Amino acid sequence: MPTLNWAGKDKVARLDMPPRVLRRKWAFGEDDGNMVIHGDNLEALKALLPRYEGRVDCIYIDPPYNTGNEGWVYNDNVNDPQLKKWFGQVVGKEGEDFSRHDKWLCMMYPRVKLLRRLLSPDGVLVISIGFQELVNLWHLCKELFSAKQITLLTVQTSGGKPSGGFNQQNEYLLFVTPQDFSPNPAPKETTLSAYHGMNLATFNQVQRPNQAYPIFVNAKRQVVRVGKSLKQLVIDGDYTGELKDFRFDYDHVPEGEAVIWPVSDKGFPCVWRLQPSRFVSDYQKGYIKIVPVKKPKSKNRYSIQYLSEGIINKIESGELKTIRPYEGVPTVEIENFTAGGTTIDTLFSDKAFYTAKGKEEMIAIFGDKEIFSYPKPAALLENILSRIMRKDSIVLDSFAGSGTTAQALLNLNARDRGNRKFIMIEMMDYAESITAERVKRVIGGYGEGEKAVEGTGGGFGFFELGPEVFGEDGELNDGELGEEELRAWVWELETRGDCGPVAEGGGAFLGMDREGTAVYFCHERGRETVLDRRLLRKLKRQGAGYVVYADGCTLGEDELRELRITFRKVARDLKAGK
Repeated sequence: MPTLNWAGKDKVARLDMPPRVLRRKWAFGEDDGNMVIHGDNLEALKALLPRYEGRVDCIYIDPPYNTGNEGWVYNDNVNDPQLKKWFGQVVGKEGEDFSRHDKWLCMMYPRVKLLRRLLSPDGVLVISIGFQELVNLWHLCKELFSAKQITLLTVQTSGGKPSGGFNQQNEYLLFVTPQDFSPNPAPKETTLSAYHGMNLATFNQVQRPNQAYPIFVNAKRQVVRVGKSLKQLVIDGDYTGELKDFRFDYDHVPEGEAVIWPVSDKGFPCVWRLQPSRFVSDYQKGYIKIVPVKKPKSKNRYSIQYLSEGIINKIESGELKTIRPYEGVPTVEIENFTAGGTTIDTLFSDKAFYTAKGKEEMIAIFGDKEIFSYPKPAALLENILSRIMRKDSIVLDSFAGSGTTAQALLNLNARDRGNRKFIMIEMMDYAESITAERVKRVIGGYGEGEKAVEGTGGGFGFFELGPEVFGEDGELNDGELGEEELRAWVWELETRGDCGPVAEGGGAFLGMDREGTAVYFCHERGRETVLDRRLLRKLKRQGAGYVVYADGCTLGEDELRELRITFRKVARDLKAGK
């Protein structure tokens, strides 16, 4: 695959922002883990890594489209003063001669790299974009997410805006998903079963001989056995003809059994979606269903249905509950299963997604039609989030703007009693007066009389970026970081935020990780700490092992191994993120 290159890529590709801490300034409502962060999104994303790396289920961003329009409150040209300052520091003076597309890519590349680190293995990244940078964004994501599926959706955003002989009516949503992505069902539709036909009509026995095989069942709809695939028949010498001449055999069937072959709805030979070993495994687990065929002309008396990988994952994770209602048959059914479309359409044309709807929401919340131009409507984000998030998922928006993503999530939680969490990052000065204020009003309710909107409930903390963790000398920045900030930062870095808050009471002990290992941070301001036998005697807590942060160590490797101690040198290992 060709690599995307642009002026300045070499510098932003090597960029490694120094870590900073986040400081909560105030909280609103029930402080349940939701965050609104004011600060440069690159630095804020780096600050989130210790706690959230690999844990964010959904990331939605609406970055600058780079249209050249400088009249918006959310400046859409990469000439924003803060971005220009960052650009000058990272790229240097030569960057002034770059094209605006080079500058946009320099701005986006390191941010998307950090988003990739925060995204969970089965998480989804969604990016709103216009045509101006669509091609560049596509290739950037292809480079950074080479193993993922990348899909483009078109969203109608207005009745049209004539320009250059064309009526521009749409923008785009770029989805980065796992290859086996399976969205949540659309909420407005229902189906009676989670099962789908196992025929794969787009292939035949010539193309996939390992997926052409007979399945034998009895009158109780039990699978008795699975015959050899065409591929196996050829390997064993049981079939020596041309693959295209192989015929499905309905004549030689043991008494009391029926044979099922993969045949399309029109009666043409095809193949099964599953190979024989996977079919047997899924049948034993209850993920296969045998259903009588009502077509009198069909040679198959039964059809085979299967559960998709996405449904199976939700069953095995406990998200979907199952029962076994059929006596003597392993097939499971899903309790209270309701489903809509099992795919996401690549064309969004609902008028509820028009940009004008987003402006109407801002007027309803703030009473001012000029407070924020062209915000995304909450309905669009609700639609996206409802299809890709669980009820306990985390969503991150690092270009939070007016806070639409937070409102959409709060609306969903209020609707289905979910416990989804949001992290909103906004670098502009209106982070508190618009972004956070909108979230407060959505939580508490807004409007009057007939136009009053009930609050969703919930809460959040408002954060700003604190000082850098390391000073210019490379040592911990003791002078500006409080002891509890240091302890919490080290604990989150060590455990990746998986083990709850740091132990209370101060001191070297930070807590026990998931494996039962005791973690110690032996640090004193203005004094070097050394892991020796004297210090070791002070570490009285028992655990499966010990992780000890200190400035130095006099114990030998054999002794450390015998005592089950992992030594981490404070400046070196904290900088390296372990």
